[in-house]
Parts: sequence; structure tokens; C-alpha cells
Amino acid sequence: MTKPHFTDCFKHFHGEEEEAAEVIHCLKKFGEQIYFDDKAGRLVMGREKYDPDQGEMMGKLSSALGIRDRQTYELADRKFNLTMY
Repeated sequence: MTKPHFTDCFKHFHGEEEEAAEVIHCLKKFGEQIYFDDKAGRLVMGREKYDPDQGEMMGKLSSALGIRDRQTYELADRKFNLTMY
């Protein structure tokens, strides 16, 4: 049996807003640091600093949640409690 990995969180994401929020919650349960980056204009996973492979998926999650700037991030955070952990 294989040990769960943070990438398992992405398996059930098909582009829907609520699925994107669940992915963020799942990633946080794995201890991943997720934050809004003003320069990138999207959610960023802390590990992107040394593993840029997650950038594309984080862009898709941001898009599904309607996040494109600090204001839309704060709206999504209030709606889905993205910073709950």
C-alpha cells in the first residue's frame, strides 16, 4: 500500500470552483503552504520556490476560484475559508 502524497489532492479536480477549494483544504492537511502572491497574481504553493512543477495546477485552481488579485483572493477566502488550517 502506498502512502498518500500531496499530489493525490489533485485527482478529483475537474475545473469546478468547489473542487478547487477542496484541493486547497486537502493540500493544507498535507502541510503545504498556500498563499496569494501579488506578483504572480494567483495562489502559490510554497514548494514552487524549488519545485516549479506545481505552478500550472495552482494557476488552474486560482482560475477556478476566480482569483486574479488580492481582492478576489479575499472574497474566495471568505467564501471557502481557504486559510482555515
